[in-house]
Amino acid sequence: MVDKQVVLDTIKKMYESGIEDSVVEQTLRDIGLGPAEIKQYVAEAKGSQTPVSQAQGTASSQTPASPKQASPQRQETGQQSEEQAAMHATTHAALDAQAAQTEALAQKIESVEKALSASPSMPSASTAAVNQRLAKMEKQLSDLKAQLNATKTIMEKILETDRKVLNRV
Repeated sequence: MVDKQVVLDTIKKMYESGIEDSVVEQTLRDIGLGPAEIKQYVAEAKGSQTPVSQAQGTASSQTPASPKQASPQRQETGQQSEEQAAMHATTHAALDAQAAQTEALAQKIESVEKALSASPSMPSASTAAVNQRLAKMEKQLSDLKAQLNATKTIMEKILETDRKVLNRV
C-alpha cells in the first residue's frame, strides 16, 4: 500500500524541519498506518533499525474477528491509504521541485547582484544629460506655476468685479 522508503524519507525530512512527534504521528495516521506501524516507522526514521514487517504483523493481528464486516471497510481504507500515499508522494515531489526552483532563483539573484556591484556607476556624460533635462523641467514647472498664479489673480479680479456689478443693481 504505502512505499516504505517514501514514508521513511518523509518522516526524516519532517524531523529535520523541526516538526514535533505528535504532528508526525498524526500525519502517519492520516495516510492509514496503525499505531504499531507508526511506532515502527518513527523508530526506524530516528535511527533504531527494526523491520517494519513486525509492525505490520502486529497490526494485522489486532484486526477484528469477523472478516465479513471488516472487509469492505478494509478495502475502503486501503483505497484511501493508497490515494493518500499517492497524494503524499506527489506533494513531496512538488516540494522538492519547488525547493530546486527556489535555489536556482536565489543563485540567479546572487549573480545579478554581483554583476550590479561589479559594474561602474552611471557614466558622467549620461549624468550631465540627466541633470540638464532636470534643470529644463524645473524651469518649465516654474513658468507654469507663474502662469497659474497670474490666471488665478485675473479670475479673482473678474469675480470681484462681477460681485460689485451684481450688488449695484
